[in-house]
Amino acid sequence: MKRILTITALLLIMFNNSRAQEVFFLSHLVDDNFDGATGIFIADINNDGYKDIISSALDAGAIAWWENQPGDSISWQKHFVDSNFPNAIYCSAYDVDNDGNKDILGAAYYSNVIAWWHNDGENPVQWTKQVIDSNFTHAHEIMAFDVDLDNDMDILAVAAGANTIAWFENDGNYPVQWTKHIVDNDFAGARSVDAGDLDGDGDIDLAGAALDDNEIAWWRNDGGTPIVWTKVSVHTNFMYAHKVQIVDVDLDGYPDILGTAYSSGISWWENDGNDSINWEKHIISQHYSLVIAWALDLNLDTDMDVVGTAQGSGFIAFWENKNLNSLDWDFNYLEALAGAWPLYYGDLDNDGDFDLVCGGRDANEIRWYENDLVTSIETPLSIATNKPEIQYYPSPFDHDVTFSMLIKKNQFVQVRIYDITGQKINTLVSGHLQKGEHQIVWHGNNCNPGIYFAQILFEDYKKTIKLIKIK
Repeated sequence: MKRILTITALLLIMFNNSRAQEVFFLSHLVDDNFDGATGIFIADINNDGYKDIISSALDAGAIAWWENQPGDSISWQKHFVDSNFPNAIYCSAYDVDNDGNKDILGAAYYSNVIAWWHNDGENPVQWTKQVIDSNFTHAHEIMAFDVDLDNDMDILAVAAGANTIAWFENDGNYPVQWTKHIVDNDFAGARSVDAGDLDGDGDIDLAGAALDDNEIAWWRNDGGTPIVWTKVSVHTNFMYAHKVQIVDVDLDGYPDILGTAYSSGISWWENDGNDSINWEKHIISQHYSLVIAWALDLNLDTDMDVVGTAQGSGFIAFWENKNLNSLDWDFNYLEALAGAWPLYYGDLDNDGDFDLVCGGRDANEIRWYENDLVTSIETPLSIATNKPEIQYYPSPFDHDVTFSMLIKKNQFVQVRIYDITGQKINTLVSGHLQKGEHQIVWHGNNCNPGIYFAQILFEDYKKTIKLIKIK
């Protein structure tokens, strides 16, 4: 496996309020030889305190995980969970049996199988496969959730070919015995499911997306043993609906529904908080071929942004929420990745913000996007008691730029230069520097006029400098 250290996309977003921060996404290659990535997830598989990456490959028929190996910069070690799981289309990771280890769930589309791999907790991790259902026609999605609130993890799964959303009750033993319950078997082209208490009555409801029905719907949990579900349609003209998420988009205390559709883009439906919920639709984007979207606070400004992938056009993007009250969405292109499909989020570098991980089915690649938040151009990584002093000159410049740094303790330092498109131009320093004064020169005389960025990374501090070359 090779690893790329260039930034292929650099987004500098200036916010116009007091909480505003700049967002940088640094693109890193995890694997360029994973044939047909279609599912992706983030979880700490080996309990070392660092989030790992899990992915399924439809064309390779495999599920693998990449061990997060932090150092001066993260590197990844690939491990196969199962190299013989034909048509693997989806994966996720949860502690299914409550033993303290993250297990892996997988769905195999044409093989019609959903299964889980028990994490035996060894080093290296060993896996024991258990099939949950071997006749789940065109299995498309699988997740774990305590549906019946009995303190063990049940399974929620979607069978596109059977038009079915089902949940599999966990009996609480090991090996787990699963009891299958149908939520709905007339949800044409079912593609996605999520769980949460939508009506505030204390039990778990479901939401789903159906591609052939062009529908977003939810199922009210009416209680009972087994649970009785009442379907309520939210929208029936959401063309080729593919993904659904239950999330409080407007942060009013009521969970909303976020939906993604190939031909209708991304929308969210506002929960009005009444007993019989009235859903008001709000459009975020109508870009074509959007396939996966998640709502999360990317820039830590206490409102929800949205990230998404467009499989047909192959782009990854985010929509910044510019104003919580009016929910004004600002489109930001991140990167092109052929067949961009699976997308998930988590803090991979343990710096307190959400990073992204994405798979390109056509590119056969896994990439992660480092969220490198910068506040007013400077951000302490922690409380820097020995904050370095940095000056640079001239500004603007025409030939060379000198960075003068007073470092107050011995530490590892990186100084890198990027152009406005995010391409790395040069690495000026990458190593340990002694306490004291240092002068570092970038000879930019061969570069075209324009905007560049210098990123200076210390052990507990980082600074990003905008540079303007005038000739």
